[in-house]
Amino acid sequence: MDSRLQEIRERQKLRRQLLAQQLGAESADSIGAVLNSKDEQREIAETRETCRASYDTAAPNSKRKCLDEGDTDEDKVEEYKASLADRFEEYPKLRELIRLKDELIAKSNTPPMYLQADIEAFDIRELTPKFDVILLEPPLEEYYRETGITANEKCWTWDDIMKLEIDEIAAPRSFIFLWCGSGEGLDLGRVEHCLMGIKGTVKRSTDGDFIHANVDIDLIITEEPEIGNIEKPVEIFHIIEHFCLGRRRLHLFGRDSTIRPGWLTVGPTLTNSNYNAETYASYFSTPNSYLTGCTEEIERLRPKSPPPKSKSDRGGGAPRGGGRGGTSAGRGRERNRSNFRGERGGFRGGRGGTHRGGFPPR
Repeated sequence: MDSRLQEIRERQKLRRQLLAQQLGAESADSIGAVLNSKDEQREIAETRETCRASYDTAAPNSKRKCLDEGDTDEDKVEEYKASLADRFEEYPKLRELIRLKDELIAKSNTPPMYLQADIEAFDIRELTPKFDVILLEPPLEEYYRETGITANEKCWTWDDIMKLEIDEIAAPRSFIFLWCGSGEGLDLGRVEHCLMGIKGTVKRSTDGDFIHANVDIDLIITEEPEIGNIEKPVEIFHIIEHFCLGRRRLHLFGRDSTIRPGWLTVGPTLTNSNYNAETYASYFSTPNSYLTGCTEEIERLRPKSPPPKSKSDRGGGAPRGGGRGGTSAGRGRERNRSNFRGERGGFRGGRGGTHRGGFPPR
């Protein structure tokens, strides 16, 4: 038991080291001072390059370290970052695509913003502008029941979650990602732990300015969480950022540990706030500034749908799809892991969300 507790403490210490790097703090012990500083905006601007470097996980010369007992905390932080880059070591084209996209995302990220708010009492319509991506991580009762710890915040039911007016803060083209557990949420979330829904009409064959499909796989394999840990895999942020080119990203029910460049984090357990509606809106004041954009090299490397065949090529008849990776023959919908059916006008839910196979909910 003592060794287990020691392992938990080591991982918590590592997370604080990562958060310190993201916020530009001198050490893990000074995170609170950074969050409470009156000169926060100035410090964020001065350390923005540091934040970018922290998330450039696919540096060309990055090599995974072999750790031993003598390695420092900094070595462990670098090992964690390098492990993300090495996932595609055997796929050079995809590895280069990920590196280029990470560079572009880092350059286009807004400074991290966060708002301490009781989401149950807070009118989320006050959050502006409307968002391209919304990630919900509600504190479900089953998370705490499975981990055997006492919740330090109100646990939400599915009825509570469905009362949130998410459609009021979602852009006409937008995505919502919902961590839905693996118990009570199965009826709503099918088999995935993180369900994705779509608002509006988004097709990978025509909306290349807004989505890049099939850059990542939709399965996250991670270690079983330690006792008392309800953190989600950080890879979910990478998947979302690689997939959707919208820069207006909102994380509801976030924590200090999930504050991240390019995201507005809102949650009841945050220790401070720096959100200013006017400042945040100013980052997207010009036409199309809500998009990360794309480079010629990324466009060349990214997976794309084959061009549709003309009627003359098929000899007439209804469209039947564009082959492998294109539209499904006879189904009338895109063959895309991120495609869902449902009622018109709102978010559509269904299969294909990101999930973690075989592990209990966090």
